[in-house]
Amino acid sequence: MLVILLSVNQLNSSLNKSFQARTKQAVDIAYSQLDFYEGEQRAGRMSQADAQAAAKKVISSMRFGELDYFFLLDTNHMMVMHPVKPEKVGKSTFDGTDASGKFHYREMVKTAVEQGAGFVAYDYEVPGSKEVKPKISYVRSFKPWGWIVITGVYDEEIQAAVHRAVIKLAMAVVLIVVAIAAAILVVTRSITLPLAAITGRMRSLAGGDTAATIPGSERKDEIGAMAGALEVFRQNAEAKVHAEVAKAAADADQEAIVQLLSEKLQAMSEGDLTSSITTPVPPAYGGLRDNFNTALDNLRELISVLSEASRSIETGSTEISAASDDLARRTESNAASLEQTSAALQQMNDRLKSSADAADRTVGFTQEAIGIVDSGRTTATDATAAMGRVSESARGIDTVIEGVDKIAFQTRVLAMNAAVEAGRAGEAGRGFAVVADLVSALAMRAEEEARRAREQLTTTQADIVVAVESVKKVDAALANITSSVSQVHEFVEVVAVDNRAQSSAISEIATAVGVMDHSTQQNAAMVEQTSAAARNLAGEVSGLTRQAARFKIGNGSPMRAPVRSAGGAPRSAPAPRAAPAMAGAAEEWASF
Repeated sequence: MLVILLSVNQLNSSLNKSFQARTKQAVDIAYSQLDFYEGEQRAGRMSQADAQAAAKKVISSMRFGELDYFFLLDTNHMMVMHPVKPEKVGKSTFDGTDASGKFHYREMVKTAVEQGAGFVAYDYEVPGSKEVKPKISYVRSFKPWGWIVITGVYDEEIQAAVHRAVIKLAMAVVLIVVAIAAAILVVTRSITLPLAAITGRMRSLAGGDTAATIPGSERKDEIGAMAGALEVFRQNAEAKVHAEVAKAAADADQEAIVQLLSEKLQAMSEGDLTSSITTPVPPAYGGLRDNFNTALDNLRELISVLSEASRSIETGSTEISAASDDLARRTESNAASLEQTSAALQQMNDRLKSSADAADRTVGFTQEAIGIVDSGRTTATDATAAMGRVSESARGIDTVIEGVDKIAFQTRVLAMNAAVEAGRAGEAGRGFAVVADLVSALAMRAEEEARRAREQLTTTQADIVVAVESVKKVDAALANITSSVSQVHEFVEVVAVDNRAQSSAISEIATAVGVMDHSTQQNAAMVEQTSAAARNLAGEVSGLTRQAARFKIGNGSPMRAPVRSAGGAPRSAPAPRAAPAMAGAAEEWASF
């Protein structure tokens, strides 16, 4: 019995060590996957995010038993990956406890941080039931990423193995006590030898041997499960070896093509655009070679076109610069002519304003003259009427003179009768005779005066008629003067209106000419700027042509340099002769 107890104790100890070793080796295999992908990250073939994602995917799929898996924590107690409980991923486990209230996650992180690796025991509540089972886990810190790889096994697996061994031993004791030692040896060897074989194969696998098979993979027990998990690692390692071989070949091809491209690009940097890739390249880089050759052909064509275009632009910019200088001079001349024109228009405007004011004063004077002439016509009309009245009075006077003449004739007849009667009376009538002579003489004198008065009256009437005719002629002349002055008034008024309109128009023209003068000054400044820009463009194009001339585009000869004058600068067009400032309005406007 003591032998059985010692054997069971030894078996329990061996199985505990074996399961711990198996657990440690499983964690080491998972650790090797992290190390592999971290190496890919260091080599620059994968980013950190891609490497971590690939590592989590591989480890989450790894199994070394029916219920045995791996999960990942970080040093901040955050769950990084858990294939069974994905709801815990990204959450903190700092306050997580086991079935007994133990902060087992804290102990796992502490062990990994302080020791680098170690075992942690705790009580685990089986999912889906209230059953609590003791469990032992092995943790190992992966410092490059700050992760901790963790897996564990239930103690009941060990106890189950021990229980099966005890049953076998008990049956062996019942059957043959002698077979106890052999049974123990068989049981021990049935476990330790396969484990040893698997352990040795794991070492060789870690050493790079991926060709040999995994012993015990056909078994159906835990060792078979462990061997199956190791077979998965072997296949992954074999795939990794193949990938490394393929990668090495690809790296060699890549190094060769990089070297070839470096040489060709060096030639291009020295200006040789004829260095196409004609040597054979791996099929994977055939498209790169064709694209490089096509790009080189396009670059040669571009440099050739660029050189021709730069020469054309250089010639055109030189001509533009010369034309701009010529235009600037003509624009300045136009500006001076416009300034003189503006001053002349201002003088014309002042003179037209003076003429308009004089015309306005003339209109006032003609209006006053019309009034004076109208007043003269009225006076002439009154004089004509007075002359008519005088003529009528003269005719009345003629009638009076005719009556006086008749009275003088009758008086003379009476005086003759009185003289005859006085002669008949003799001495008595002598006094009457003297009186009759005197009366007769007086009558004759009265007749003579009446005759002279009639002659004078006739002359006066003739003069009155002439005066009336003259007054009428004066009135007609005044009427003509009135009509002429009215026409002059209308003409002068029209002239005044026209002068004011012309003054307004010339003011607008002067304003427009002033604006044109300002614009011409601005145009002259802009033309000077354009000329300077054209000269700068010519210089830049010359530099561009010199740069393009550095390249060889075929037949081993460099491109033609731009044509230069003896002084090294582009030939400029001869400066045109400046036109006279006031050569004529037509020439000024044509040049403008």
